[in-house]
Amino acid sequence: MLTPPSAAPAGSLSFRGLWLFSPRRDALLLLVPLALTVIAWMVSTALAQPVRGPVNRMAIWTAQYLLGNGTHVVLTFLLFAVHRDVLTAEPRQPRMVLLGSLGMLGVAALLFTFYYVDSTGYSYVVSVLFNVLGLHHILSQCKGFWALHTLRGSQSGLPAPVPLERRLQQAFVPLMLTLVLVRLFFVAETALPGDTPYLDIHQGTPLPHGAMAVMLLVWLGYFGLLFRTLLRSGAASGPKVLYLLTVAVATGLTLVLPGWGNVMLPGLHGLEYYLLTAKMMEPREGDAPSRVSRAWIWPLMVLSMLPLLALGVVHLLIAGASHGTVSAAATDLRSHVVLRGLTTLSLAVVLSHYFADALIYRFRLPSIRRVMLRRLGFSS
Repeated sequence: MLTPPSAAPAGSLSFRGLWLFSPRRDALLLLVPLALTVIAWMVSTALAQPVRGPVNRMAIWTAQYLLGNGTHVVLTFLLFAVHRDVLTAEPRQPRMVLLGSLGMLGVAALLFTFYYVDSTGYSYVVSVLFNVLGLHHILSQCKGFWALHTLRGSQSGLPAPVPLERRLQQAFVPLMLTLVLVRLFFVAETALPGDTPYLDIHQGTPLPHGAMAVMLLVWLGYFGLLFRTLLRSGAASGPKVLYLLTVAVATGLTLVLPGWGNVMLPGLHGLEYYLLTAKMMEPREGDAPSRVSRAWIWPLMVLSMLPLLALGVVHLLIAGASHGTVSAAATDLRSHVVLRGLTTLSLAVVLSHYFADALIYRFRLPSIRRVMLRRLGFSS
C-alpha cells in the first residue's frame, strides 16, 4: 500500500503524480541546459580556449536560438492566435497588448536610428536594456514554475508551503536579479589586474573580483535556507526540489562564471517556454473545434520560430557567434541595412513578448488565473 504524500515523514521526497509535464520531459528540461553547459565547458577547457572563446560563444548561440531563449518569443503570439481566450481573459487586455506592442515597435525604431548615430552607444543601451529586462523575465518565469510545482503538490495532497517558503519565493526575483546584475555589470570578471566586468559599458572602475565572495555567501544562505525549509516542513515534491536545485545551480554558475551561466540559465528559460506553450496549446474539454490538432502543436511551434532561427543563422554566417544574447549583439552590421532592419524588428518582438507575458500571467486577477490554469491543465 502506497503511503499518501501528506503522511510521509519530513525530509522525504514524493514524485508520483507531481511532474509538471511528464517524468521524461521534466528531466530533459533540467538536464539538457546543464549537459550543454558542461560539455561545452569541457571542450573549451580541453582546447585551452579563453572563457569567451569560440566554444563558449557557440554554446551561447545554441542556447539562444536552438534551446529557445531568443526564438521562443513568437510563441506568445502563436498562443493568442490558437486560443483567443488567453488574449481576452481580461477585458482590457487585447487593447493593452496591441498598444504595448506598437510602443515596443516604436522603441525598436528609435534603436535602429540610434545605431547609425552612435553604434557604440547603441550597443551599451541595448546591453543594459535587454540584459536587465531579460534577466527579470527569466527569473520571473522561474518563480512561476516554482508556483506551478507548489500547485501540483497541493492537488496531489502535499501540505501547503509554510510561511517562510512563501516569503523566500517573494524574495527570489529581487534578490537574484540584484546579485546577478551586480556581478555582470559591476564586478571584475576575473582576478586579473585591470580586468573589466563581464558586460563592460565603460561604467568606471569595477568592484574587485573578491566581491563575488560576498554575493556567493548571500546566494548560499538563500538557497541553504530554502532547501532546509522545504525538507523540514513535511513531505516535499521531488520534482519541485529538483527544479529549484537546477535554478540554484544556474544562478550560482552565473555568479561564478558568467560566460557559462549565460548558457545554462537562458537555455533553461527557452525550454521552459517550449513546454509551457505546447501544454497550453492543447485542446481542452469545452473548447470549440480547433484547426490545430495535438499532432500539429510542435510542428506549428517550430514553423513559427523559423524566421528568428534563420536570422540567427545569418548573424552566425556574417559575424560569427556573438558574445551575449541575440538582443545584445554588438556586431558592426552598418553595411547590412536590411539585416539591421530585420534585427531591429526581432528586438521589437522580444520587447513585445516581455510586455505581453507580464499581462497574461497576472494570476492575481481571477479571470486570468482561471483561463491560464485551465490552459495549463490544472483545472477543467
